[in-house]
Amino acid sequence: MIALKRADRKLSLILVLIAAVSTTLVLQAAELGAILALAAGIGVLVAAFILGNPYFGFYTLLGFSFFMFLPSRLVNVEFPIGFICEILTVLLLMSTLIWFKGGHRQAAGMFSSPVTVFLMIYLGYLLIEFFNPNMRSIQGAIFYYRKVFMFVIIYFVSYALFDSVEKVVQFVKVWLGLMLFAGLYACKQQWFGFFDFENRWLLSDPLLVGLYYQGGMFRKMSLLSDPSAFGIGCAASSVFSVVLAINARSKKVKWLLYTTGLVMVLGMLYSGTRTAYIVLGAGFALMGVMSIQSKRNLLFMAAAVVVFLGLAFGPFDSPAVNRFRTIFQASEDASLKVRDVNRAYIRPYMLSHPMGGGLATNGVEGEKFNPGHPLAGLPPDSGYLKIALETGWIGLLVLCGLYFVIMQQCIYHFYSHRQPVVKSIYLAFGCSFFSMMIGHYGQVAIGQFPGIIFFFAGMAIVARLHRLPSSNKSPQINKVYPT
Repeated sequence: MIALKRADRKLSLILVLIAAVSTTLVLQAAELGAILALAAGIGVLVAAFILGNPYFGFYTLLGFSFFMFLPSRLVNVEFPIGFICEILTVLLLMSTLIWFKGGHRQAAGMFSSPVTVFLMIYLGYLLIEFFNPNMRSIQGAIFYYRKVFMFVIIYFVSYALFDSVEKVVQFVKVWLGLMLFAGLYACKQQWFGFFDFENRWLLSDPLLVGLYYQGGMFRKMSLLSDPSAFGIGCAASSVFSVVLAINARSKKVKWLLYTTGLVMVLGMLYSGTRTAYIVLGAGFALMGVMSIQSKRNLLFMAAAVVVFLGLAFGPFDSPAVNRFRTIFQASEDASLKVRDVNRAYIRPYMLSHPMGGGLATNGVEGEKFNPGHPLAGLPPDSGYLKIALETGWIGLLVLCGLYFVIMQQCIYHFYSHRQPVVKSIYLAFGCSFFSMMIGHYGQVAIGQFPGIIFFFAGMAIVARLHRLPSSNKSPQINKVYPT
């Protein structure tokens, strides 16, 4: 146990070192065989460490989710990164089951949480979808379930691992540290250009060029899968960081969090993801409503409005700012008109199929697993629309019920809990989650790595945080809220 605690305190440093060494080795590797040999050797070693320490396993999965797209871009060859994530998740689950005692006591508290109850209801509904007669491919359903069960495992493992406020704070530090690195990487791409291997990868596919080059600049994806995932992740994480910064006790921590938030806002602008601007605004708006009694929050909101108006109407001329200003020209946007046409076309199908068309029947997944299906190939353009098409309006209602419970728990414990650090974390997760839920209307904002780990781990924290013990040493976010 002593060794486990010592390893737990050093996880952040270990994660950074592993990421740096791995990235350096991959960038220096010139042949696919060298990369595969390196990956195999590291894989065996990492698996042994994961089984020996579940905290190492969790942060390895989190770190890998940030860097997993780099090797494919380096050699322009697709790697089975999804399968690797599944292996890491299974190893993490095994390690957690091996090392944690008193699981029956943790399970009792976990399954009494409203968040867990509604998550299980939604999972049960998805299992019923297996018998949907409109679905034509069992293989597609299995593909869908693999992803869902991986996310559920992350939730349960996070509930077990984050058994003190200090460990929750550590998770927050690691997440924001990784997002800060991703934001700085995007700034490098914007200010100094892409690396040569990134240019080769982009220019090798005309479709990628068309998707990435818009408004006179290449949209920046940083380390993540695409500009949309990166932009939305930056927006939600910036909200998270700024909420913590406003309520931080230490000036050093406060300005570090503000700087982190600013870097992520820059990354969001450079990604050119218009949905991310709505995500950012929604998160800050909820923060202002929930903490309207705080003068600091009101001052920040006033400053944010001034910056927003300056970007929207000020004498600035750059591709990133011009891309931001297109959100005020929605009526003239051709892509939005196409989305409206698609939604009007598919609405009768959605209303006439209360359980939807079946799992993995929409979009690219539909073309792969259910070719010829009425939904196959239809771009969903919205996370909620995709759920409604595949699981019906019943599934959409169940999912919205889960999101409602998550927000209810954040708001309730923010106002009812007396420990300042817990209140601050609940406010940060509530504002960040709300922003992602709003963004889910415009795009699939919840479901891509690494943001999905943040979401499900955060769900577990929301479900358990108010029950956790804490010392007065670690938490640095200690602004007293009026109650």
